[in-house]
Amino acid sequence: MIKILIAVLKHFIAEVLIIFSFIFFINNYIGNTDKTINADGVGYYDYLPSIFIHHDFVRNYNSIKEDPLLYNRIISTGVYVDYNDFKVDKYPCGTALLQLPFFAYTYFTSNLSGDNNDGYQGSFQKTIFYSALFYLFLNILFLKKILTLYNIKKYIIIFCQLTLVLATSVTHYSSYDAGYSHIYSLFAITAFIYFIKSYLHQKKINHFFLGCLFLGLIFILRQPNILIIVFIPFLAGSVENLKTGIRSLFTNKRSLMLGIILFIGMSSIQSIAWYLQTGHFFVYSYQGESFNFLDPHFYSILFSYKKGLFIYTPILLFTILSIIWFAYKKYFYLLFTWVSFFLIVTYVLSSWWSWFYGCSYGLRAYIDYYTVFFIPFAFMLNSINVTPRILVMILALPSVPLNIIQTYQYKEFILHWIDMDKEKYWKIFLKTDDRFKGLVWKNNFDSNLYSTLDEINIGDVFFPKNTINEVHKISTIDIPNFDKVSIIQVLIDNAYQENNDTRIVLSINKSSDKYNYYWHERYLLHFHEKYLNQFQTGFFNFEFNPIVDNQEKTVTLEVKTGNQNDYLKNVRLKFLSKTIANNK
Repeated sequence: MIKILIAVLKHFIAEVLIIFSFIFFINNYIGNTDKTINADGVGYYDYLPSIFIHHDFVRNYNSIKEDPLLYNRIISTGVYVDYNDFKVDKYPCGTALLQLPFFAYTYFTSNLSGDNNDGYQGSFQKTIFYSALFYLFLNILFLKKILTLYNIKKYIIIFCQLTLVLATSVTHYSSYDAGYSHIYSLFAITAFIYFIKSYLHQKKINHFFLGCLFLGLIFILRQPNILIIVFIPFLAGSVENLKTGIRSLFTNKRSLMLGIILFIGMSSIQSIAWYLQTGHFFVYSYQGESFNFLDPHFYSILFSYKKGLFIYTPILLFTILSIIWFAYKKYFYLLFTWVSFFLIVTYVLSSWWSWFYGCSYGLRAYIDYYTVFFIPFAFMLNSINVTPRILVMILALPSVPLNIIQTYQYKEFILHWIDMDKEKYWKIFLKTDDRFKGLVWKNNFDSNLYSTLDEINIGDVFFPKNTINEVHKISTIDIPNFDKVSIIQVLIDNAYQENNDTRIVLSINKSSDKYNYYWHERYLLHFHEKYLNQFQTGFFNFEFNPIVDNQEKTVTLEVKTGNQNDYLKNVRLKFLSKTIANNK
């Protein structure tokens, strides 16, 4: 038995080591997370607890008015939308289908008694991580099989597998956001590419059938990904191979019909799910969201600092290099078919109403197609001479630590989830220290909506390094209308050096027994308004709900210096209240 296991393992040794490398970086650098089912991931996953735990999936005979209790839970999830008199899961069901074996194992082997048995407790969060890890393993396995069909050298295949896992958004969406559909879609598309490529070049009809099955899976994972069929001409390799493959199908109509039936059978799972929820087989569940094909954001989706594909996944720039190489070698068929596919996909993705795809790491909509990028990259590496090949691989390797760092930054609130720009990007570039957490998340507010109830000028203060110092303390009795205060603004003139680790603490306590109403600590660095390392007036808004209990309270401002002496000039406190017009 052990010999058989060793023999099998030899075939997957590279893939196993890559997965272990991925786990190593997660455990030691990026950090684990207790919650892997987040945001959109809830919608993709909720089919499973809805069916097996809550038994509230089948609703097509019970409208909201007729049976409101049936809808109590799903309304609170935020992923169900109105469709006529029913609620329907906005997200496709394919991800849940692939997660089902892992969910079932946890469901049948864990102690799930108690009030918190909702399908989202820790054991299920972990099982979704293992689910994503499994399909990531299958994905790099199929990637190897594809590149083997192109006769790519083994070490180049391993290099492509490694950089796919560690130099792209795959790292994030296999760990922190493992519940999203992207790793599952990447697996399905990679498998589809392998089976269709194999059929076109080896005429294995069973691979055509499997390709049709996976195409159906692709559809129920994420409907727009059906665009992968536009990549088939590239996989054919030439016009003649494409014609031969099509001709072979039409001369064997029985096989063609069976393939169509397999595709329809798999894709109909989504229609059945819709019917069980609404009584209709065809539903547009993304109510109020759509494509605007007259307003694509080509440049932004590829190069913007907000979410640009090549900014956050620069390893893919080497794909562009390989396309240029196609032109240089006069591989015009491959050049035309790849670029055509890329332009079509980019046009569609950039036409979505939210071209940046919400709060997410990088341009996640492209993850599903990453294999499409690595095929020409591997093709080029395999064909060029050894010296330029090694040079390109060396130049590509820094994208691994860059991606690991940026994935960590996203997880730790250093990289903003949605509101990045050029200034913010370079301000926190490669920064991982605690003082950079939240630095670019600073809330700005409209000063016209607030009025100043009181202002205190503290003046200049100096404190030695590594000390805790009380700067100012004041009773709320001495602050007019403190019960209306919702922001205490602290203003400081400083150079805001990026290596400064001084912290500012504001607290509000009951004067009689020190009961704490509010306590918040921010690094001095977060007060800056312009650029770091530049003398300026900076401020931070300490926000809270007005405290209206009529008790005397004490507002205290403290400075905790770090590894340097700190001289703070012109320290001031402003007590701000929302204006009457804004309160209305």
